[in-house]
Amino acid sequence: MNKYGEILEDGSMKFVRVLPGGIERAWVWLTQGERRKEWLCGGGDITHAGQTVRFEFQHQNLTPHDETFPEKYKALEKGVAYDVEIKICDAPRHLVMVWPGEDGNIAEIEIRLSEEADGVRFELVQRGAASAEHFLGALGGWHAHLDIMVDKLSGDTPKPFWATHEALVEDYRERAGDYLATLR
Repeated sequence: MNKYGEILEDGSMKFVRVLPGGIERAWVWLTQGERRKEWLCGGGDITHAGQTVRFEFQHQNLTPHDETFPEKYKALEKGVAYDVEIKICDAPRHLVMVWPGEDGNIAEIEIRLSEEADGVRFELVQRGAASAEHFLGALGGWHAHLDIMVDKLSGDTPKPFWATHEALVEDYRERAGDYLATLR
């Protein structure tokens, strides 16, 4: 399976992973703040559609590595929080969230889980307008966050977040150059 995000015809990005363990376990890692903070962000638990949940990002706590924040992301060093609207919460298979993006744009994140013979198929699609740099950051960010989740669910030590993110951004810059040129 290709771990790289795919750019869809409508300009959305899509990631697919196979997670170890059962679908209920994967759902907990998506919806419970105490588990979600291990790979993405902490904050409140997601329990139902129509709910607003505070997502609290503390990137320095995602891995055991001591890293310096890249200059571009220094503003995130003390953490950042967003109010996220839950549009669909169909446990344990389908979650749709909307959170604020850059310049007043919103990002819609749709996650679908399904059981497979070798684990849980995890599909994430992010939709929403973005500049080329924001799009690149999101591609690298989702890729790095998902790698951390898979590593932790597998009992492995994840790679450093920021070093991985920055390398992925450059990789995606090369892979997606034609599409990025179409963005503002």
